[in-house]
Amino acid sequence: MNHAGGGGRERLELVWLAISLIGAVLGLRLAQLQLKDAAEYRRLSDINSSLTIYQNAPRGRIYDREGREIATNQAASSLIFLPRKGQSVRDLEPLAQELGRRLNRDPQELLETLERADRDESAVRLAENLPRGTMFQLRELQTLYPGITLIDEARRYYPYGRFASHLLGFMGKMGPREWRERKAKGYRADSRIGKMGLEGAFEDELRGHDGGKRMEVDAQGRLKGELGSTPSEPGSNIYLTIDTAVQKAADGGLRKTATGRGAAVAIDPRTGEILAMSSLPDFDPNALLSTDPGEVKRSAQGLPEFNNAIAGAYPPGSTFKPIVGLAALNEGRITPSDAFFCPGRFELGSHTFLCWDHKGHKRISWIMGLAQSCDVYFYNLGLKTGGDRIERYARAFGLGAKTNVALRGEKAGHLFGPETRSRSKNKSWYDGDTLNLAIGQGELLVTPIQMAVVAAALANRGTVWRPHYTRKIIYADGRPDYVQRPERAAVVAAKDAAWDQVQEGLRVVISSGTGYPARIPGLVVSGKTGTAQNPHGEDHAWFITYAARPGEPASIAVAVLVENGGHGGVTAAPVAKKMILAYFGMPDPDAEREVREAERAAHRAVRAGLPAAAPKPMMSAGALR
Repeated sequence: MNHAGGGGRERLELVWLAISLIGAVLGLRLAQLQLKDAAEYRRLSDINSSLTIYQNAPRGRIYDREGREIATNQAASSLIFLPRKGQSVRDLEPLAQELGRRLNRDPQELLETLERADRDESAVRLAENLPRGTMFQLRELQTLYPGITLIDEARRYYPYGRFASHLLGFMGKMGPREWRERKAKGYRADSRIGKMGLEGAFEDELRGHDGGKRMEVDAQGRLKGELGSTPSEPGSNIYLTIDTAVQKAADGGLRKTATGRGAAVAIDPRTGEILAMSSLPDFDPNALLSTDPGEVKRSAQGLPEFNNAIAGAYPPGSTFKPIVGLAALNEGRITPSDAFFCPGRFELGSHTFLCWDHKGHKRISWIMGLAQSCDVYFYNLGLKTGGDRIERYARAFGLGAKTNVALRGEKAGHLFGPETRSRSKNKSWYDGDTLNLAIGQGELLVTPIQMAVVAAALANRGTVWRPHYTRKIIYADGRPDYVQRPERAAVVAAKDAAWDQVQEGLRVVISSGTGYPARIPGLVVSGKTGTAQNPHGEDHAWFITYAARPGEPASIAVAVLVENGGHGGVTAAPVAKKMILAYFGMPDPDAEREVREAERAAHRAVRAGLPAAAPKPMMSAGALR
């Protein structure tokens, strides 16, 4: 019994000895961790995170037909915030206040952004496209506020400002829906995308792949070194059919009209290439990329996104008369020598339809009827031809349907005729409707791009091209280049004799008719003026035209619409004339006269002892070619 009890005590003592030895080992290890390795672990704790700083890739460039950059990129600096562990809101408040002062931003808004980055433990871009002076000021803050850093990247830039703004479009931040749709494609929440025009239509092609640097960041948010980097990949480059000289003439010409509102489109009638597309009011897409959020907000609020060239629908007025004439001549409803008497009005039952010239044109036949745009002549022509035939020819020219230009927002307008009337309203068609249709009024609505297509088809004797603005796309990923080919949308079938008469009438419109203001010595210019009635105010001014060097086929066709501009020959024709002069590289007499007048005003001011503004240098259209 005693012997057994002694053995138990020995085993107990051995257990306690083992426990003591284990405790001693653990104690020694703990001491080592606390004393010997403390400095090493403190060092390692400082290197406890990594963050990726993304850098925007250069967006694909957009070039005009001569290879000039009309949308490009510039080097720019962006301000990045790197959250650090263990910081509190109190740590962020002074930084938000200081950045608000330096960036002219709301400190509370900045604080919310900083807090969100801290919660997500991710880098955030606080400002982009920083001016050089601001950039230097912020570099000084890097020593005072760890966690902010500056990076160099590419920013979008439009060297010509408001040039073709509705065609080029603009860049902007994504909304919540766009972010949900695009985040799977590698977009970040702060990525900018094309919002309109070419920037929007070719977002997938123009967008590059962002690069970035994977950085070691200590607990204080200080960059410790670069762990690796991914180079950015630029987007694909797009070459357009746009002629910069013609586009500038269109933009400038519309801007100088009394209302400064409208659209102008120029097309090559041999191919359907768009040479210019202008819509006013316009905007400067650079303003939407400003470093000043207030300017961006103001620009966005007043942004005229409506593209009058493809979405503005107006009655064509007398620019529709060549289609009526072609229908009548080709269908044998009249001969060129058939004449009608115009007393300034036309009686139909108990209704009186007026001619624009209330004094009347007296006896008048085809050529002068078109040249003088006599409404009474076309009332008679319309009744002889019939609304159904006129509607059929209008449809053949593409009216009532989209041109299918590759831009979002295009409208189809509205075709007016017996067939359309019966389909849409199940109502009867009356002779009074035919009279309105014959002069391009009533329910007929067209867009400027549709009328440019009509002008091109009149020039080339019936080929209706699908208008396009892309020449080629050079893909950044090595795919074969995309080259745009002309695409024939339709053909207006008519006899040569009918085409001869219509084209001769359009030539006389310019040489001695209502389109005389568009006459250009040395060129063969043809066209048609139009004044569209507007129940909401002053009439709209129209002008369609095409031009060629003597003995050559027409190489430019133009449609100009000036909202509330009154008479087409007075308001719209001069804009088209500037565009044609620019296309052929000819000097603009109006621009030369403006320079001479400015020089004379400067001389008078000098003689009077007043400070004189330097006259603006005049650049001929040929200098841009």
